[in-house]
Parts: sequence; structure tokens; C-alpha cells
Amino acid sequence: MTVLQICLNGVGVLGGMISSEMIAPSVTHGLMGWGLPAPTAETLASVFGFVLVTGLFVLFADLLPKRVAMNAPDKIALAVGWFPAAALKLLYPIVWVFSKMSDAILRALKIPAASAVEPVTPEDLRAILAAGTASGVLLEQEHQMIQNVLGLQDRSITSAMTPRDEIVFLDLQETIEEQKTKVRAKPYSRYPLCNGGLDNVVGSIRAEDVLAAVVDRDPTQPPAKGPQGALSSGNAIFQVRRDVLSVPETINLWDTLAQFDTHGAGFALVVNEYGLVVGLITFKDIMGALMGGLANPFEEQLIVRRDANSWLIDGAASIGDVRRELEAADLDEAGPFDTIGGFVMHRLRRMARKADRVDTLGFRFEVVDVEGFRINQLLVTRLTGQ
Repeated sequence: MTVLQICLNGVGVLGGMISSEMIAPSVTHGLMGWGLPAPTAETLASVFGFVLVTGLFVLFADLLPKRVAMNAPDKIALAVGWFPAAALKLLYPIVWVFSKMSDAILRALKIPAASAVEPVTPEDLRAILAAGTASGVLLEQEHQMIQNVLGLQDRSITSAMTPRDEIVFLDLQETIEEQKTKVRAKPYSRYPLCNGGLDNVVGSIRAEDVLAAVVDRDPTQPPAKGPQGALSSGNAIFQVRRDVLSVPETINLWDTLAQFDTHGAGFALVVNEYGLVVGLITFKDIMGALMGGLANPFEEQLIVRRDANSWLIDGAASIGDVRRELEAADLDEAGPFDTIGGFVMHRLRRMARKADRVDTLGFRFEVVDVEGFRINQLLVTRLTGQ
């Protein structure tokens, strides 16, 4: 960069010398031939020389080279790349002297030297992505995917986890039939293994281990006695249990992904500050966060657009996904909630009931269905009059 600045400034000084020594005298002589007094002719000649040299410098040293280089950057770089390399070798002593002088002046003024590499902020990356999408270099889907990756650090783990009341787990105190029913109804690849409920997690178990210990158990063998004497296959399952990963509810999705990578886990239990299990998150949940805003035919859609101004939204939909779908920039993502259902209850300042509605930010959020204490479904309508 210093070499380029020296070359550009040198060209500028050279242009000034040409203007004062060659152009101005000729123009002055011509103007005096037209009858103008010498002082006026010299002034006009200097102005003319300045404007002419500046215009030529801007045109041929700035605008045209940039236009040509932008049209064929690789080809131009290969063609003229030798010049900066040669100039760097030739002017290196001068560059070294100027660098040391500038460092000495900065130290004398007690000004810290700037970093050689300027930091790139997430906002810079987002601006580059937006420019790339606008120019057609990136597809809209690619832009959305990269935006979701950058957003993992801004999304809390609770925004993507399965809440406690929806966790399917196997209990050592359950009977064989109860375990069979769970496995058949919810055929997941892994299950938390508990002893008396989610507040006493003893490990995890894979689906193939469940099949071996529960579904395919030899019916001629008497059932084993569980920890509390219940007839179950608890002992067999307990012997093949695996460690379970637990993570605090305060971390973000990026940190959760790092935990999965470190421990080689496929799911983790989310625990609050009091040691209680509040949810469960899987690797698939994080992939779902990465796919946010993109069509996924294998997943149930939490946001369904009914027409141009109304949506049917699951109460568990992420506030960020709803914000993007509604294009509502003012929809707060920094509040004490992670889902659109939590947003509505936060605005209501009480537990929601069926037919409750909230008019805010140009939208009407109407509660369609409530399941227990949780908002199950919302009808969101754009208020066109606002």
C-alpha cells in the first residue's frame, strides 16, 4: 500500500510540474496575445492547467483503470502484476524509511499504531453478502443459509430446543409394554434414560439398544426387576446405557454445536441454573436453525402463509423466523422469549387464552388454540389500515 501511495503521489506531483512548467506558460502567452494583461493571463493559465491536469489524472489514473480492471480482474492482474512487485523491490528502502519515520512520529504523539489487518465485523460480512446477492453472484438461498450460520451466535439454545413437556424418554421404572409403546409411537434414534422422571437422568440409549433390550426380548424369559421392583427391562437397558451430554440454557447455538463436535454427541439435555432439565436439543434442531427461511419438504412447516396478509403460525416458531417471514424489522428478538408464543404472552402480560389478540407493529396476533399453558397456534394478520 505504501508503494502505491508513493507512486500515485509521485504522478500527482509530476502532473503539477508539467502544468506549471509546460502548460501554463503556453496558455499565458496565448491569452496575452488576445490582449489580456499579464497577471490575469497567468492566473487563468494556472487555473486552466490545474483543471486540465486534474481531469486527466482522475480520468486516466483512477476511473478508467478501475473500470477496465473490474471488467476483467484476473486478466488485468496477471498482465500488470509485475509492476507492483518491481516497484516494491525498487522502492523498498524509501518505504522502510517512511515507515520508520511514521512509527517514530506516532510514538512521539503517543498514538497507537493501527493493526496491519483490519478486523472484519459481522456487519461487514452481511453487507458483502447483500451486495453479492444483489449482483447475482450469490443465490437468495445461499445468502439465507450464510446469514443463518452467522446468526447462530445470536440465537439462544432455548429457541431451537424441544421443551421439557415434549421430551420422549425411557424410564427404568416403566414396564416392558410402556417402553414398547413409546418406542413404537416415537421411533427416535436416541432417548434420554431416566430413573423416575427427567429430574433423575442416568444416561442415554440408542434405538438399536432399545430394540435389542425391549422389542426383541425373548418372551420365554421372565421379565427383569427394575430398580423399584417393577416388571421391566430396566436392568438390560441400564447395562447398555451411554453418557448423556448436558448443556446450560444460557449458551447459544454456536456453542452448542461446538459441544456436539467436542463430545461426539447427537443430542444434549438443556439444564437451567437450578439443575432442572428444561429441554432437549439435537443436532437436527441446529440444522433446522440453519435451514430457517428455506423450504424443507421433510419438516412440518411452522409458518404457513394463507394469503398476502395473513399467516397461520405455530406458537413454537422461532421469533427470528417469524420476523423474517413477516418482514417486520421491529419485531423484538432481544426480549425474554424465544418463540412467537412467548412474544404474545409477553405483550399480554398474562397467560394466554383462546381468542386473545394483540395488535402491535402493524399486525394482529390472535390466539387460535391453547394447549395447557402454551400457545399452540396463532393467526397473524397484517393491519392494512396502519
